[in-house]
Amino acid sequence: MHMKSLLFSLTTSFLFAGCQESVFQSLKKADDLFVYEGLPHPLRENPTFEKEKKRDDIKQIKNYWFYDAKVKATGNSRDQLMNLLFDESGFHMPDSNSPQKDCGPFHPDYAIMWNSDGGVNYLMVCYTCAEAKLIKEGRSETYEVNVDKMNSLRNLLANFQANRPR
Repeated sequence: MHMKSLLFSLTTSFLFAGCQESVFQSLKKADDLFVYEGLPHPLRENPTFEKEKKRDDIKQIKNYWFYDAKVKATGNSRDQLMNLLFDESGFHMPDSNSPQKDCGPFHPDYAIMWNSDGGVNYLMVCYTCAEAKLIKEGRSETYEVNVDKMNSLRNLLANFQANRPR
């Protein structure tokens, strides 16, 4: 009897594990990716941040500040971005025992946006913290991003810098 119970539990666990969507699987249902450029860092670049925040073409997305123009990722840039995001190997959940980072509050340099299943998804990328925040269906998950993945994102997203002072 215990063996049947154990087999049922294991089978059920595997079924549910197989049904759980990967955090970036909603990308498979997305036709378009858009990129928002973030404002300068509110602490480290405060005078510039305050000046930029007064512009007319600024908006808040989930309590973070961005230039209003969303840029559609097309062609090779879109393909490279999709490949980077589908390969989740560079993203991992933070270890609860990790020391707190000395980078101030999370500040996204860029947000990648896509629609799927009637909802809007954002992956916000912070270079200073080496973190990405996935905001989907009212939920938010923060991931640490390894050096190689962050460098690839930084190089690719540099193509979308249009407003932020250098």
